[in-house]
Amino acid sequence: MDLFITGGTGFIGQAVACKAISLGHQVTALVRQDSSAAAGALAGLGVKLHGGDLREPASFAAAAGAADGVVHMASTNDASAAAVDAAAIEAMLSHLHPGAAFVYTSGTWVYGNTEGASATEASALNPTPLVAWRPAVEQHVQALAASRSIAAVILRPAMVHGYGGGVFGMLAGMVRQTGNVRLVGDGRNHWPAVHVDDLATAYLSAVERAGSGDGRVTGQTFNVVAEDAVAVAEMGEAIRAAVDADRVEFWPLDDARKSLGPFADALALDQTVSGQHARRALAWEPRSPGLIADLSVKNHFQQVRGS
Repeated sequence: MDLFITGGTGFIGQAVACKAISLGHQVTALVRQDSSAAAGALAGLGVKLHGGDLREPASFAAAAGAADGVVHMASTNDASAAAVDAAAIEAMLSHLHPGAAFVYTSGTWVYGNTEGASATEASALNPTPLVAWRPAVEQHVQALAASRSIAAVILRPAMVHGYGGGVFGMLAGMVRQTGNVRLVGDGRNHWPAVHVDDLATAYLSAVERAGSGDGRVTGQTFNVVAEDAVAVAEMGEAIRAAVDADRVEFWPLDDARKSLGPFADALALDQTVSGQHARRALAWEPRSPGLIADLSVKNHFQQVRGS
């Protein structure tokens, strides 16, 4: 397939690009600066770079529309995220031809606290404030894609880990300021998890199957979850041991909000989320190390800590 990806220079995007190239796909990635190290790494894989800006849909919509499939992973991750995302998906979907595939990235934070129950794709949504806008965009993607006979798929990844990246790299990096691993809340909460390499495999399965007209995938939403619920306190201890921090410190939510804003509420979520639907429909089987084993690899965090 000829694929167009947004967010290719990011933690997840690089893994998706690498997987796509390994499977023989032609990949074009939206990049703001083709001279950046991350863009250079993509080019080294054989990815074609397309200069543009997520905030300016006219800079990339036509290029996306020329592809057989689009994998949209980029976000501004700021107050403009909802408006920018909506404009970007409208532009790309309006240019794609009927029969093309479109994979949209959401996340399990749209479920909010699951109160000990296991959330499935059929569960009610109660998004944490940081992503309160996402459910409406998910619906807009599916409706607009259906009206244009485009095969859309919504992926809701769990907390993504691997190679010291993502939120876990951020938590390790915070040790430089405090000497401790700081966890928002009391540590009794849980997070669903997925390794970035397994997530990349799910993305490629989704775009390939949607592009082939697989009715079990087109128009569907999938939780991409390898481990339904991992104790946050165990994560903290694994990071502490890996980076030789002094201790794990539990950060009261009200205090954390002063520094992190609504991101603090997301980190305090207590979630159990099932990924069985994705395993069945996408023929997806996670094969990478689990979260605690991955976090326990000391050299994963060396670059994050600057050591």
